[in-house]
Amino acid sequence: MSDTSEMNGAPRPPRVLCLDLGGVVVRICRSWQEGCAAAGVPFRAEAAESDPVLVRERARLVDMYQRGALSHTDFLAAVADAFGGAHTPEEIDRVHRAWILGDYSGMRELLQEVQSLGIRVACLSNTNGVHWQQMLDTSDAFNTIEIRHASHLLGRNKPHADIYRAFEAATGFQAADILFADDLRENIDAARELGWSAVHIDHAGSPAEQIARWLKTCGVPVHIPSASPLMSAGAGSRSAPPMPRTLLKAEGPRGRIKVRPEDFLVDEIPLYEPSGEGEHLFLSVQKRDMTHDELVKTVARHFGVPPRDVGFAGRKDKHAITRQLLSVNLTGPEPAAQLTHERLEVLWTARHRHKLRLGHLAGNRFVIRVREVDPLQVPSVHKRLQHITRIGMPNAFGYQRFGNRQDGHLLGAWCVLEKWDALVDHLIALGDGGIPFPAHQRAAREACTQGRFGEAVPLWGDEDHAERRVTAALARGAKPSRAVKDLGGDHLRFWTSAWQSAVFNRVLNARLDDGSWNIPRDGDVMQIGDSSRCFLISADDDLAEIRARSAAFETTTTGPLPGTSVRTPTGITADLERAMMQECGVSAEQLARAPHAPTGDRRALRATVRSTSVESGVDEHGGFILLRFELPPGSYATTLLTELLGPLTDSVRDAD
Repeated sequence: MSDTSEMNGAPRPPRVLCLDLGGVVVRICRSWQEGCAAAGVPFRAEAAESDPVLVRERARLVDMYQRGALSHTDFLAAVADAFGGAHTPEEIDRVHRAWILGDYSGMRELLQEVQSLGIRVACLSNTNGVHWQQMLDTSDAFNTIEIRHASHLLGRNKPHADIYRAFEAATGFQAADILFADDLRENIDAARELGWSAVHIDHAGSPAEQIARWLKTCGVPVHIPSASPLMSAGAGSRSAPPMPRTLLKAEGPRGRIKVRPEDFLVDEIPLYEPSGEGEHLFLSVQKRDMTHDELVKTVARHFGVPPRDVGFAGRKDKHAITRQLLSVNLTGPEPAAQLTHERLEVLWTARHRHKLRLGHLAGNRFVIRVREVDPLQVPSVHKRLQHITRIGMPNAFGYQRFGNRQDGHLLGAWCVLEKWDALVDHLIALGDGGIPFPAHQRAAREACTQGRFGEAVPLWGDEDHAERRVTAALARGAKPSRAVKDLGGDHLRFWTSAWQSAVFNRVLNARLDDGSWNIPRDGDVMQIGDSSRCFLISADDDLAEIRARSAAFETTTTGPLPGTSVRTPTGITADLERAMMQECGVSAEQLARAPHAPTGDRRALRATVRSTSVESGVDEHGGFILLRFELPPGSYATTLLTELLGPLTDSVRDAD
């Protein structure tokens, strides 16, 4: 996301497009942890990462190295000392050489097109001789750049004004001739102070697309590259939700989950025990291969109450064996007959004074078998699990949050903006093919696209509840707004929460990229322990002390579930969160004006992982890796599994 309101002067075509390299032209690792993962080097620098003295010393060494004032060999030795001996010079060299991850999509083609229009292409980067040579050897986009300047060649680092003036002197271009793109705010601010037009690049998105859009505003007739895989600005974007970037980037051993319900066991950890008296009957139940909605309806029907009188602390997976608590508002006696169901068992009951509410649990305990994987890979999985246990897990929302078509965030944005026509069109019509739909829906969607709603109603499948109800309402003559609202609040809240989750994932991804996901910074909103209590880091706070508390898991940084009553950060964190909201289709201003906007909340960017174990085994169905762990409420087991084993195959999701 580039800032579109801060360029100096009236837009006009530049004579030269000047680019930073890392985060603009080429992808790079954004933290030492990510670099270690890319290089296959064990991360052993937790203590050094939180020591402000060592952090400042490493920054000083990098500054010298990038200005050419320190040789590569001396740099490696000095950085090893600055890590307190946690890494050897040889390991640091491996990480250093793994830092560059390849060209951004579409960048080479964009730069060639810009040159064909008579605009020169240059770079001005803080880098070093080793990375410079790597880009010469491997980067097509870098080799397209005709004017190349960098800190190790000019003896200055951005954001020092001298490096910008040195670029002007070496090239003959004046400030008014230059459009400058960089992914670091301080470098952009320094360029603007010198009169350069400058645009801030979101390295988590598509830099080529962002630069092309700015060139268009300057009157340059350049082609806009295809949007990035993440959702681009505008609620109508037909792209997938932002899935989590993993911290460890595991490429194996991978595997398959949920081959059978017994392979995925979830046990809810209660927040409190029922008191033994009151008008609410608590039930401890075990369900197998049953949806949450079916569970609630079955319990409500047995006790003769409406589903709204059934309370629960969390929604559990269908294709699993799960144990959890429910509550039933039951002022009279219990039914004489026992609740019996082939996929549901009541383990015990007890009375309590209050209804069980969403989130009233201490966490979830998982026992998961991963199949179609080499059991001999247990040592590498165990090592990753130990690492995640020490530093925490990026607390991303998994694919389950976004629905079967992975489009819940789009529907949620339209709910917030009350764009009912767009929502209905996406829900029941053929659309533009951006997000596929199940093959069995084609006939119904074709009929809806042609306005034959009555004919379409019986064509929907058994699981197409929302589609059928909206179509039936339209067949009765309802307007799109009424057709959607007739679905009820649960549907709309699910979609809205999916949009909030998409914003959170984008913020988390960006902070994983810059290494700040578990390192507090000025302006952050911090969560205290596992509670819902939060505080804002101000300039008067001792940041080093807060970081030490965060390293000890006493506090953790949070991200937004946007809403009208949520505590907001300040500074660069606020800028990031507003930008990610915009990228997910709703601006902060639109949210504030929305008549039915969610209230919002904060969610920890890091989740603690406890009570872990990993082992291998073989049964009548073949070999497997067995994992046991506990996660806080709302954290996703699939997110942890992806960290440990790489991208997994979900048997049920693929079958659907």
